[in-house]
Amino acid sequence: MLSARTNSTSTDWITVTAPVDGRLLGTVPTHTVDGVDALVAGLRRDQWQWRSLGVVGRVHWMTRLRDWLLDNRDTLVELLADETGKSVSAALREFRLGIDAIDFHRTHGAEFLGTHRPRPLHVPNVALRLTIAHRPCAVVGVLAGWTYPLATMLFDAVPALLSGSAVLVRPASVTPLTTRAVITGWTQVGAPPVLEYAVGPDAGRAVVDCVDAVHFTGSPETGKVVALRAAARLIPCRLEIGGKSSAIVLADADLDRAAVGIALGGLAESGQNCHSIERVFVESAVYDAFVERLVAEVAAFGADDPDDSGVDVLTSAAHVRHLEEQVRDAVAHGATLRIGGAGSGHVFAPTVLAGAAAGMRVLTQQTLGPILPVVRVDDVDQAAVAANEACGPCASVWTTDDAAEAYLAGRLLAPRIGHNDVSVHLVPLTYA
Repeated sequence: MLSARTNSTSTDWITVTAPVDGRLLGTVPTHTVDGVDALVAGLRRDQWQWRSLGVVGRVHWMTRLRDWLLDNRDTLVELLADETGKSVSAALREFRLGIDAIDFHRTHGAEFLGTHRPRPLHVPNVALRLTIAHRPCAVVGVLAGWTYPLATMLFDAVPALLSGSAVLVRPASVTPLTTRAVITGWTQVGAPPVLEYAVGPDAGRAVVDCVDAVHFTGSPETGKVVALRAAARLIPCRLEIGGKSSAIVLADADLDRAAVGIALGGLAESGQNCHSIERVFVESAVYDAFVERLVAEVAAFGADDPDDSGVDVLTSAAHVRHLEEQVRDAVAHGATLRIGGAGSGHVFAPTVLAGAAAGMRVLTQQTLGPILPVVRVDDVDQAAVAANEACGPCASVWTTDDAAEAYLAGRLLAPRIGHNDVSVHLVPLTYA
């Protein structure tokens, strides 16, 4: 049984239900602060032996885990789909991302972790030799997100394990079952006891307060808290945070193509991707025409058809209330609701807000949902300034003028920028 494993003696439990139909999927005992401390102490005790295996020995266990994941693929994909509300095909894509991450790191691990001897420059003694070697942190904490619970766990846990660290994973409380199943697999293949999980309302801060390095995936607001706690202890902290990724539509753009792409980039998987389009800036000359096309595309995406498979459920019912509050705030501050705007249970209708303007929460708070606020801008420069406020990980520029796109790309702060293309908004994460 993939769900049989437990590492907690807590009397408090988290009940996990399927977002699609409310089925009971399982229960998971929560971890207290003392429980997390005990887990970290055990991992720290066993880590030295794991490190002593060397890269080749650790790759062996990575390969055993990979084989176990592939042997149990159908069960894991079904579990992932059930607890997140994703379609089976979307869950399978996430599973493949995780396998790709394992393959990437086990293939290149020896190269990445090998000793390097660069030639020193500007030193008085030509006999001086410089050697750069890598030393793993004893215990790495991985705080995984709920949008891609399997992929985010593997993206961070696999390189940490391969480097010689022990790993403690804190999955989101709404999606702990897939994480528990993977760690069950680690135990079943007989791997050393250097991979554990902790879950519950106290687990996140407890992990940050006692591990030796932290990898976090989640919202900018929580990321700031994690970074400050890690800084207070002077431990390494890596943040994979979302934000407000933008699309910019210039006056010469192919409006039909832009509307199709932006609808897909904002609504796929109900916007539950840290790279999803969450703000649309449109030059004034084509603003009204673009909004009409976007509304038509969103309607076709499934907002008016409850049986359309384009409408995905949201993993968390509490998050639906967050989306409703963003819409209410936007309308109260002058935005016009053109389509959608309502939620029920785990479903929120794909939404377009016209007339979005500064001061609205939907433009500054991460949405992670199927809401597209459209902002009117006077020109390219105003679009660049607006997109750089609450900057997200991605931006796309929609224009037929290559020079204009290059100018904007040079001014935007987003690390990934697409031109007339939405792929930067659809790729969930990178691990290379």
